[in-house]
Amino acid sequence: MNEYKPLSDDQRRQLIAQGCTADDWSRIAVTEDFSPARIANCSFGGDLLIAGEVTLRNVGTIANCDIRRGARIEQTAIVETVGRSSFGCGIPVAVINEGGGREVPLFPALTAQLAYLIAIYRHRPEVAEKLARMIEREYTVPAASSMGTIGENARIRACGILRNVCVGPDAVLEGVSSLANGTIHSFAGQRTYIGADVRLRDFIVCGNSIVDNGTTGERCFFGNGTHVSALSVTDSLLFAGSHCENGELCSVLAGPYTISHHKSTLLIAGLFSFFNAGSGTNQSNHLLKSGPFHQGIHQRGCKYGSDAYMMLPALDGAFTTVIGRHKCHPDTESFPFSLLVEQEGQSWLMPAANLAACGPKRDFAKWPARDRRDAHAGDIIRFEAENPYLAERIARGLALCEELQAKATGDLVIHQRLRIRTAMLRRGIRLYRMACERQLGALLALAAEPDPQGAGSWTDLCGQYLPLAAVNALLDAIADDTCNTIDGVLAALRQADAHYDSYAAGWAMARLGEQLGHAPSSDEIAAARQAGAEAAGKLDALAADDLHAESDLSMAVGYGLEAQDEAVREADFRTVRNL
Repeated sequence: MNEYKPLSDDQRRQLIAQGCTADDWSRIAVTEDFSPARIANCSFGGDLLIAGEVTLRNVGTIANCDIRRGARIEQTAIVETVGRSSFGCGIPVAVINEGGGREVPLFPALTAQLAYLIAIYRHRPEVAEKLARMIEREYTVPAASSMGTIGENARIRACGILRNVCVGPDAVLEGVSSLANGTIHSFAGQRTYIGADVRLRDFIVCGNSIVDNGTTGERCFFGNGTHVSALSVTDSLLFAGSHCENGELCSVLAGPYTISHHKSTLLIAGLFSFFNAGSGTNQSNHLLKSGPFHQGIHQRGCKYGSDAYMMLPALDGAFTTVIGRHKCHPDTESFPFSLLVEQEGQSWLMPAANLAACGPKRDFAKWPARDRRDAHAGDIIRFEAENPYLAERIARGLALCEELQAKATGDLVIHQRLRIRTAMLRRGIRLYRMACERQLGALLALAAEPDPQGAGSWTDLCGQYLPLAAVNALLDAIADDTCNTIDGVLAALRQADAHYDSYAAGWAMARLGEQLGHAPSSDEIAAARQAGAEAAGKLDALAADDLHAESDLSMAVGYGLEAQDEAVREADFRTVRNL
């Protein structure tokens, strides 16, 4: 541990000779191996702790800071702590509903799962209140100090104003315009970068993340493995793997892999995860009546096409693709893997259409391949394509399509303001049946000892699939103070995740038993697994056919510009597309 002592007279004289000034030299303390040769043209104020191997050059003001070993600050206007600060901890962020009511406090150990519990389970107010008190007791109060920290080997160069900021080890700040009341919660060895013209206030940036290129934000959180550039962010939380550029986020809980790359894109007042926003994606949460109180829930895997628009409130079912403009407040939770399109101002639904598309298959493969989390990440992410959460919704979709088909009297049915052609219902039934078989067969293969706690309904806890029974047990433990620390809550979530296979197998055994009307025999389990494998093969063949259509030479428009014959054009097309 570093031991600090006041500057010696020789050290003070050398610093003055090198262009340094101080309001009070006696308030500067240094370690035994401190070298004044590394410091020039700096103005010191308040209390300072400066460790060995620190470099400070051409800094307008440095005040009330603990500057740790190997840190480097150069060509920077102000690095100071004013008053007493918790450095972003405890700041409430109004996610999902811009009008409030789902606030999540900022703190460095925040995960997608904790944010979901705090924001979504407001029907159990005692849980949100106790989690907020834990955060205050364990993070906000201990973080409060009149001294900011510049961590070991941190690099700060050509920056503007850093006020009431803690910077973790090895973080790199270059060309930052202003940071106020926040924490860069990095660890040694991580690549954590805050870049040119970034302006943040009331924030937490976790390690292994990149915030760059003019990003502005207030009341925001950037989790492990996130990357943002030229983004406007207000009251939003971004978690592992999210990558957003050029657009705007307002009151967003962006779960893992929320992706937006386009300048004209607005994500507002919603829950997103594994989401892909096309250019011009937009939502409205203000109907010019009661205020901005409407919200959107976009379940895992949704995609919005270019210029897609949704008037909130709305609920997009898992792996739904939205094309066009929709003003009827759609609820497609019971129609996962569907296509929602606009035609002549009406919203048309094609149930299960994405089960026969190549896109979801590609998504399930790409997400784990792009996992940027490191050893310090707290977010729990399940990538399985076959899981009880989706299986439940697929089964619901099948039952609802069958019900609607039985009631149909023509070639069109209307369900909750959504128009569905009966031909699409028939196709949806066929696809959902195959998907049900695939899901059940795959889940039956997961564990030799199924856990009956997994038999009931499931949820997607912003990246983590869990039985609702396990979630409710955790909420009860929080409510009755059995689980009364954030570490305890996080440990309980990790422990539940470790039981995923047995929980999921328990769900599958219960569903198979319901279908058969008795406890399944080993032969019946084997038959269900075989049926699942056959259904998976059929769905994979449909996805391959869809991919083949994308690979057809009719899609080679613009390839082989200098081609003298079809063979050259085809060769260019197939080489570029890696077909």
